[in-house]
Amino acid sequence: YLAEDSQLSIKTEASYLITGGLGSLGLEVAQWLVNQGAQNLVLTGRSSPSETATDTIEKLEQTGCQISVLLGDISCEQDVAGILEKIQASLPPLKGVIHAAGVLDDGVMQQMNWERFTTVMAPKVEGTWHLHKLTENLSLDFFVCFSSMASLFGSLGQVNYAAANAFMDSIVHYRRGKGLSGLSINWGPWARVGMVARLGSQHQNRIMTSGIGAIDLEQGMQALTKLLLSEQIIQSGVVPINWSEFLRQLPSEMKTSFLEAFIPRKLPLEPSLTQTSTFVQQLESKPISDRRGFLMDRVRSVIANLLSLKDPQQIELRESLFELGIDSLMAIELRNLLELNFGISVSSTLLFNYPTLEELIDYFVHEVFSMDFFEPSEDQKSRESANTLEEELENLSESEIAELLAEELSL
Repeated sequence: YLAEDSQLSIKTEASYLITGGLGSLGLEVAQWLVNQGAQNLVLTGRSSPSETATDTIEKLEQTGCQISVLLGDISCEQDVAGILEKIQASLPPLKGVIHAAGVLDDGVMQQMNWERFTTVMAPKVEGTWHLHKLTENLSLDFFVCFSSMASLFGSLGQVNYAAANAFMDSIVHYRRGKGLSGLSINWGPWARVGMVARLGSQHQNRIMTSGIGAIDLEQGMQALTKLLLSEQIIQSGVVPINWSEFLRQLPSEMKTSFLEAFIPRKLPLEPSLTQTSTFVQQLESKPISDRRGFLMDRVRSVIANLLSLKDPQQIELRESLFELGIDSLMAIELRNLLELNFGISVSSTLLFNYPTLEELIDYFVHEVFSMDFFEPSEDQKSRESANTLEEELENLSESEIAELLAEELSL
């Protein structure tokens, strides 16, 4: 419990380091620290500040705060050591670190290679470790890692990012075990700032329609303040989330034991895929000759919604869906949406195996749904009738066959 008048102890005669401090989120954190009374900030980044960042820094300096921009790669131990040496040589003692640096390189598992892992893990893994080792002998009031909800829930197409953030979480627990300061915050997507804000509109819409909301800047900074004031907390998730919507859309393989506490008791953790979906019931009620078209309309509609297409008929039968704009992450999401619609389980490589609408429909018709989609021909009907008669005769006893034969001969 925190009293309403609780105030974070930010010292005027101290320095505070923000890695990733030249990015949009880092600058918001800088503004928050200034509002808390900080007088000496160190902002780091790999490249010189943009025009927007420079303007923001100038405004912060007008409040009387000294802003030092020190360039360097946080994943390089020599660069981190150099930054800390400059702080020690010319600035007040370092009392707080906020590690907000990070990069994305999303892709499905089949497309991942070690280079894509190291790109994402460098600032989160090596950077966190260097900051820990090179400051562990300092008396820091706080050591905050800006982690991600990806390491709590998992995140499609972000196995490298989830792993990198999980390392940050672990280092914070390690620090606290050694009696050092440490707080890891598993943030959800921020509104208007941060890495998600730099994604394309389709990617942003996909996140927002999954039940995950965006963190308002003011509310996010309030959460940061409260978490720092509550010294017992080591790791905390800050995610605006609609649990029912989030869990409804979450693939069954991602419903880990961690999420059990958030799932209402009336809903099973892993909904039965054998339960017939409403759509499948509708499909079965259609005349056989109409079923394929009904199925195609639904699949077209799902794809169109995913691609934000107003007219589903734009999706041609034999056109590659990847050429329409579906990427590897959207391919997985399409798989998840089709599973939800049809109450089935299909491979994560569905769209890679069947990349056109026609191939998808053929797959569902011939491999998935156990119902007829084509009226039998006259030859098929004759063969089926003959097979039925043969099966009936095989089940008769000798006396029953003799009786039938006698009836036929007497006619």
